[in-house]
Amino acid sequence: MGSDRSATRKNVALLSLSLCAVLLPAALYYLRYFDDDRLTSWEWVFQGVPAIRIFLALTGGVIVAFLLSRVPRFSVRPPLFLFCLSFVSSALLWREPEVIVDVSRYFTAAKHLELYGIRYFIREWGGQIGAWTDMPLVPFLYGLIFRIFGESRIYIQIFTTLLFSLSTFFTYLIGRELWDEETGFYGGLLLMGMPYLLTQVPLMLVDLPTMCLLLCAMYGFLAALKRGGLMIPVAAVALFLSFYSKYSAWLMLSVLAAIFCVMASHERSTGGGRSVCRRAFVTACISGFLIGIVFVYKAEVFLAQLRLLWEYQKPGLGRWGESFLSTFFFQIHPFISLAAISSVIVAIRRRDLKYVIIAWLVLLVLVLRIRRIRYLIVVFPMVSL
Repeated sequence: MGSDRSATRKNVALLSLSLCAVLLPAALYYLRYFDDDRLTSWEWVFQGVPAIRIFLALTGGVIVAFLLSRVPRFSVRPPLFLFCLSFVSSALLWREPEVIVDVSRYFTAAKHLELYGIRYFIREWGGQIGAWTDMPLVPFLYGLIFRIFGESRIYIQIFTTLLFSLSTFFTYLIGRELWDEETGFYGGLLLMGMPYLLTQVPLMLVDLPTMCLLLCAMYGFLAALKRGGLMIPVAAVALFLSFYSKYSAWLMLSVLAAIFCVMASHERSTGGGRSVCRRAFVTACISGFLIGIVFVYKAEVFLAQLRLLWEYQKPGLGRWGESFLSTFFFQIHPFISLAAISSVIVAIRRRDLKYVIIAWLVLLVLVLRIRRIRYLIVVFPMVSL
């Protein structure tokens, strides 16, 4: 009798959730004029496609999802499943055109490497190769792809799609390190419930690679503090790569301080030694050395870029951005955002100090009022966790 009652409650919950999954997008459709996104606004989507077609497809998808929820779970390897599913989902959008003018700068820099080689790129970046406020790493990687495989957009798209798949993998690893495998798996899975993020995968930009490299640095640093050994140089290299992916990554790398504080506090509470401090110090020394070599070599370029960011870019960004309502309820599935909000209550009740690590970047965005969605992509994996 008890099991029947439990099954009934579960079915009612699933049906209610399915109904909400259909009605919530309908509500967003009627409120679409509040979506002020500059690239993928709901207000524009329905100008070319009848709304009824989208909602019929959505209803069919919800029905299929409900039926799949009744099927007994089958054994899968979470990392492989996440990697393959995210790659296939993103590949469906490869026909999306390049729609952001910034691509021209990255393409031009990559073209120089393709034609003149790696040494020329390193020597002339910031000189003959205009750098604007772009960091060199991602255009360098795009240039390598052009030089090795040829100048075709499909190779860039395969590369960025692989980075997105790696992002789901690193999100899984971070969730597993902090809590358990199930948390990591669903965290990686929920990245595919963020439509805006999927639209960025086929584009030749730097935002998605920056997200992947930041996740790599976070996981590497977390693993280095917990286990040491080979993970220390791995974390240092990942930090170095993340540092030179995009200027906004500098601010986001402050999450490493949160990771250190949480891990050090955990070590003290368990009566351990000072291994976390030693490992963090060695990691910081190696990454600082690598970062310093490049910075000194191109100091004039970096300092000029920083002045341009402060005097020109910063005032401009203050006048242009999207609302948090648009970002977290139109460009991310509202279920994910609502669940993320409720997770705060759960974390407080459990006094879970590890939650600070995934909350840090989100709080940073809210406190500093960073409202341009392209700069918030790096925060999305933390929202999904």
